[in-house]
Amino acid sequence: MIRLITALLLMQLAATAALLPEALGEFERGTVAAFEPPEKDVFAEFGIEEGEQAPFTTASGESVEIAALRFGDATGAFAAFHWLRPAQGQEMPFGERAIQDGASTLIHFGNYVIRMEGSVPVEEHVELMLTYLPRVQITARPPLMNYFPTDQLIPNSTRHVLGPVVLEKLTPEIAPSVAGFHFGTEAHFGRYATPSGEHQMLLFNYPTPQISRGQVEEFNKLPNVVAKRDGPLIAVVVAPKSLDEAQRLLAKVHYAAEVTLHYREPSRHDNLGNLILDIVIFCGLLVVLMIVGGTIVAAARLAAGRFAPNSIIAPPVDLDMVKMDIDRH
Repeated sequence: MIRLITALLLMQLAATAALLPEALGEFERGTVAAFEPPEKDVFAEFGIEEGEQAPFTTASGESVEIAALRFGDATGAFAAFHWLRPAQGQEMPFGERAIQDGASTLIHFGNYVIRMEGSVPVEEHVELMLTYLPRVQITARPPLMNYFPTDQLIPNSTRHVLGPVVLEKLTPEIAPSVAGFHFGTEAHFGRYATPSGEHQMLLFNYPTPQISRGQVEEFNKLPNVVAKRDGPLIAVVVAPKSLDEAQRLLAKVHYAAEVTLHYREPSRHDNLGNLILDIVIFCGLLVVLMIVGGTIVAAARLAAGRFAPNSIIAPPVDLDMVKMDIDRH
């Protein structure tokens, strides 16, 4: 019970805790301020909930500015990470994915995006900070990433699209009504280096193949756009410099349906012999409990009759039996 109460208190404290810790190893936190995203409309589309930023300094003079952004779900944080990631940089072993460009480090962890500007703390301290972030949601990356082609993809050029704001900034040629975000649509954007020049491709994911079948007709009505449907996916190349290269890019998208059969873990009662054995054991336990219980009740009444004859559990002294004095002759 004490452990349960302690766990509940810790959960409550985590829910109301600050996003940034008071210290990261030798780095001490300064004044905490609310984080104001540079593009409020974009981050609102990603579902930002809260943001904090604060300077961290050491006694030796090292400093780093850390901002922690929490989103409504991991997909929004995934999109924000790709939106903020620099054009150049190297991958770092932080969180689920991280990239460092000079003094700037960007980390994605669940429904959080962490940005560090300045000296990078020790890796163990950064991972400890991620572990203690409140209300973390860890989910798998968006399913359409399994089908997004990476051959000829320009590094760090991808963006994740969750609504019309980002879509208009990336490809104004595609109207939001054509994309159909009211279906719960997601898309992933990338730039590709081809022999004919750079090409831009969007991969849209729809809830069902029936919806994508209707939407691909709307894409095909757009000028200077080449589209291909495969299952619930629609791949779109915008303003292609070469129709042949555009077709080669679209041909790299292959949807493979995954069918998961219902599987139930077998139990020991699926075996008839085990079921009968358990019934016999259960009946034996009932018999033992009845004998023990009866013995306890009888012993209690006998003890009460001897030491507390007036108690309610003591056996009656007079059994109220009618006796007939009939002498035998």
